[in-house]
Amino acid sequence: MNTESIYELQDRLRAACIAGTNLLSEDFRLRRAFEAFKPLETASPVFAKVGELTEKLLSPDCQNQQGALLDTITLVDAVICTLGAVDVKGEVETAGIINAEESAGSLIINAPYSTLKELLEALTTSGGGHYGYVCDTHEKNPELFRDYRVKYALVQALGASYAELADKVEQWMKEDNDKTILPLLYKDFDPKGKKEMVRRVKVISTLAGAKANDFYVKMLEEAQKDVRLELIDALRHEPKNMSLLLDMSKTEKGKNKDKVFEVLAEIKNVKVHEYFKELAKKKPEIVLKYLKNTTVDWSSELVADICNMVTEKIDMIDSASDEEKIKISDTLQSIVRTIFGKGGADICECYRRLLAKKEKINQLLKKTWKKPKYDYEYDVFKRGVLNPNRYTYDTKELDIETALGKVLHHSLIANPDMDLQALAVELYQNKNAKETNIKFLPAVITVKFSNDEDCIKWLEEQVTEKILLVPKFSQERMKAVIEAAAYVRWDERACGYEFWGNNADIYYPDCRVVRRPIKLSYAAKIMEWLKKHASERVDDILAQWVVLDDKDMCREMGEYFYKKALAIADNRDYMEYMKTCGWTVCKDLGVKRVKEKPDILSWALYSWLTILPGGKEAVMEEMKTICDMVKSGKLKASKLKIEDLERSMTDWNGK
Repeated sequence: MNTESIYELQDRLRAACIAGTNLLSEDFRLRRAFEAFKPLETASPVFAKVGELTEKLLSPDCQNQQGALLDTITLVDAVICTLGAVDVKGEVETAGIINAEESAGSLIINAPYSTLKELLEALTTSGGGHYGYVCDTHEKNPELFRDYRVKYALVQALGASYAELADKVEQWMKEDNDKTILPLLYKDFDPKGKKEMVRRVKVISTLAGAKANDFYVKMLEEAQKDVRLELIDALRHEPKNMSLLLDMSKTEKGKNKDKVFEVLAEIKNVKVHEYFKELAKKKPEIVLKYLKNTTVDWSSELVADICNMVTEKIDMIDSASDEEKIKISDTLQSIVRTIFGKGGADICECYRRLLAKKEKINQLLKKTWKKPKYDYEYDVFKRGVLNPNRYTYDTKELDIETALGKVLHHSLIANPDMDLQALAVELYQNKNAKETNIKFLPAVITVKFSNDEDCIKWLEEQVTEKILLVPKFSQERMKAVIEAAAYVRWDERACGYEFWGNNADIYYPDCRVVRRPIKLSYAAKIMEWLKKHASERVDDILAQWVVLDDKDMCREMGEYFYKKALAIADNRDYMEYMKTCGWTVCKDLGVKRVKEKPDILSWALYSWLTILPGGKEAVMEEMKTICDMVKSGKLKASKLKIEDLERSMTDWNGK
């Protein structure tokens, strides 16, 4: 397909931008370029759209030539970009990565420029309120973000001066998994750039993976600082990069060198295994650092070998020097962190070995422990490796058994290894003790969720203790159930449940999200059981378990959250839960707020009322009820000025 005419059309449109729209009626060169382009209109829908916009622009009836010109030039630029070339004329072949015509065709929605103007401005300029406006628009009108003009603006927003906006746009791009935006991310990429380019690499790595490997390698030739670090991280997608990475391990320095080793650690290759095996003989603590996030088979064997070596020293710890004790203690903590996500018989034996020596290990930890400068250095003991979306069941205990219970639980979230599952059951049942070991209860619950078991009766048994043969509900055991359930959520995009957790090493550049789809056939029954043991933490979990495309469940849970919101004092979170379920009733929520805070000010009440579920009409009705009750004396509000609230109602109603 000869696309030379579209480049000529682009040139003439750019010239029109410079000359101004007043001269469009006399621009014979633009009309001639349009005539030359017309044969391409039948080639694809996107070319037909270009023709439609150009014809509208040149029409004497065009009411908004400036907007029409902007729409036309923006689409032409987008099409040329997706064709894989900019300002290059002649025959164009498919450029790999994505199919050009298919991607360009999916870039278009029927959104007038007037609808997008404010959104485009918020994405591409700095100013107060832009972040809130963009997030609100994304929630209410996500389809607008599929417009080709908005996609250009989204790429620009990756460099927004307000970092929260840039980070949010990066998150959306990753979640949308829209590969049509890749050409815009490649365009004008600067390997010597700053945070914007770092975000671009992260999105490209997520969307394209190994398909963009040539891009990563090419950009590395000139890449600097954080951009270089992120490009090195992206090399993990292609195992054939092994030789390149081995060479880079000799030339890179500092955190770049660390990143090279971490990426190497994820490659399944005998040569890489031998490389790390030799390194472990000299610097086992360095190897543990590099292997902490990998799950390749050889890593389990290597970590288990290091664990064997260290646990042998535990028996002789009393005669060791203080310096040696500190070194062994540090290595033990690294081992606990590094066994995360790894499975197999060798790793299971590592757990057993550490637990067999738990008394001596705990004594060693107490003697050598010094609170680190940063919390993340001992998160493995405080809360394990992963964090759920909102709730974390922290512990202040500093003992090896608690830490291993958390790491085993989090490992099963990331890796449903059968050996690990059997180990969890073994350690929980604890045949050598009279009672089950609560520290491994979250791990066993995760096993049952992974295997889609009907475990309602079993769960009830686990939270019931018999004291003098009298059954009694255990709050402590319920905390363990909550800890396990907090890592499960409904994934609206995939229309299924998943395990979800954040890597707790938030200060490290290798922070990742662990996501694993699971089948949870008995979710509704488990939710009903959780409601019987309800608390604010349980309700938080129930909100993330709601199946959003199940209207009956949404209605039922919306009503549940509404009743809870009417019953408890601090109910702000429940507003979001109700909105998530699509619940629209907010009657008496505002009245309740005034009764609880009779000294509430007008502006504070108005601000609070705007977060209610149900839309403008429902909220306006609640405002009116409050005003009427205050006027009649049925509701006491000493500092509430009704005229101010009514004025706010009028202003809001006019928006």
